[in-house]
Amino acid sequence: MGTSTDSSLEESLTQVGVIPGTAVYMSPEQARSEDLDVRSDIFSFGVVLYEMATGKKPFTGTNVVTTLHAVMNQKPASPLSVNAAIPKELEAIIGKAMEKDRGQRYPTASEMKADLQRLKKETESGLTHSGLRKSHALKVATHTFQKSDPTKTWIIVGLAGLLVTVLVAVGAWWFKRRISSVEASTRTVAVLPLQNINNDQESEFLRFALADEIANALTYARALEIRPSASTRKYSNGEADPQKIGREMRVGTVIAGHFMRQNKRVIVTLEAVEVKDNKLIWTGTLTAPAENLIALQNQMSKKVRQELLPALGVRGETVEASSTPGNSEGYDLYLRSLPVAHDPEPNKEGITILERAVEMDPNYAPAWEALGRRYYFDAIYSGGGTAQYDRSNAAYKRALSLEPNRVNAAGFLATNEVETGNVAKAYQDARQLVARRPDNAISHYSLAYVLRYVGRLDEAQRECDAAAAIDPGNFNWRSCSFAFFEAGKTTFAKQYLSKDAGSEWTNSVMVSVLMREGRMKEAGEAAQKMTGNPTWMRDFLRACLNKAPGADVHRLAEQAQKDLLPEQDSELKYYQGAILANCGEKQIGYAFLSKAVSENYCAYQALQSDPLLSRVQGDPEFQQIVATAEQCQKKLLAGSGH
Repeated sequence: MGTSTDSSLEESLTQVGVIPGTAVYMSPEQARSEDLDVRSDIFSFGVVLYEMATGKKPFTGTNVVTTLHAVMNQKPASPLSVNAAIPKELEAIIGKAMEKDRGQRYPTASEMKADLQRLKKETESGLTHSGLRKSHALKVATHTFQKSDPTKTWIIVGLAGLLVTVLVAVGAWWFKRRISSVEASTRTVAVLPLQNINNDQESEFLRFALADEIANALTYARALEIRPSASTRKYSNGEADPQKIGREMRVGTVIAGHFMRQNKRVIVTLEAVEVKDNKLIWTGTLTAPAENLIALQNQMSKKVRQELLPALGVRGETVEASSTPGNSEGYDLYLRSLPVAHDPEPNKEGITILERAVEMDPNYAPAWEALGRRYYFDAIYSGGGTAQYDRSNAAYKRALSLEPNRVNAAGFLATNEVETGNVAKAYQDARQLVARRPDNAISHYSLAYVLRYVGRLDEAQRECDAAAAIDPGNFNWRSCSFAFFEAGKTTFAKQYLSKDAGSEWTNSVMVSVLMREGRMKEAGEAAQKMTGNPTWMRDFLRACLNKAPGADVHRLAEQAQKDLLPEQDSELKYYQGAILANCGEKQIGYAFLSKAVSENYCAYQALQSDPLLSRVQGDPEFQQIVATAEQCQKKLLAGSGH
């Protein structure tokens, strides 16, 4: 992308609480918006020590996104390779503090301080220079850095002593202060599920539906970044502390409220709280006949535009035009569809509801977008196949014809295109979407998704990290795990899977991640949690992991070939083929992998880096698949003008 895109993206990350000057000091878990502990501070302190010892930052990038990607994925240069005038032991201490996996770091500040003090004593006594060691001499193992040149010489003892003395002095101050990002801008907003004051079960769907509608109304203001409902539903239990929730979600403003039915009317009360100072910045009350939810939506839209957006500092000219519901019954059906889960069976119910909704009101873009998403889930996870893909594409295109600037519809349409083999067009569309909306998480997610098919896993990882930096809790990011585990980065893959912990999808994919780590016993235990969805090959995996007779494993492999090879998505064919090959069914696995590549899953990098395929790397037939994937990638990039 051009420099203007980088600049816009950096500004958007600044709004959500990541500023260029602090990104390098963030621990990997902080960059991924996970819970923090003292080991996160230790990582940040390690970065400071690295900088003091070498005069350079360990991680660099052209913007915040690339810097965070480096923090999470790249090994920095060995301090000794930058400055030969430091003790080897100091490099080891810094390295242990900066381990990517917090479980490998110092567990407490006192343990790190003890090692620094011991090094200081050894330096002052001349032990580090002379090479003499006592039985209790400092020994710290670390694999944090790139390998350094063993011919580098050590330092002048006095300089080392001075440096260590300074580091120990700084440590006492540092551990009292947590490195964290600045408070999030008020322009990052989370809308919590509303509370049902009457506990009226007939109206329970409004808890989530009204929150979704408020969030939808806010999305038309381009200056705002709105957390999706998937990120906020875990707060549906009535948590009463907006400031606490806002800090957990890394947003600047939390919108909460409640509703009740009274005398055949619905009364809604809303409030917006600025997280930084726990300050109420706006309140509003809406009321409408219970049977006329369109009137309630119109009031809500008016309140948002005329009152809430100004309170958030948004000018009217930055708000895009939106479609409005035109049929009361159709709109009621749309609202009722919103809380319906996307798992296979309830998703079919959601499709039925939305098909009736758009039939009654064909000009409401959000309903078409929601229907497009449900058609997609049916196509990929419930055997809907090409017909449902086509319906999904048509629904997204209808939504975009009504509202050309709907980023979600445009992004998901690009992912549909890539899954049906039109990778060159999807790649072009996704890059244009990021250039147009670098502040939007879905833009980056869509490009990351397409880049997996292009075969550029490193770039896909960076775009995933960009999406997660803007919107940390979105469950859709779970599929970013593919970009990481296909490259052998299973720790990071699991962090993305945790964004949808406990779901059928995550439970199934986790089995293959554990296999990639060589943890076959744990993988077998995890396979017991899988459902019978044929996409994930539960029975084959159980047979493989439980070391069933070869004839049984082969029979299940043949059944998988019969059921799954004709399916649409080429990425899933790669996923299934890698598992089959790892479990000893090479020929059937190769059939899946070859089909994936022929259908434009140009997995040139994945085929060479995926741990599941390590056993077949020397096979000439497999190497032919790799060569075909390389040609696939070159052809695709040439066709997309990249």
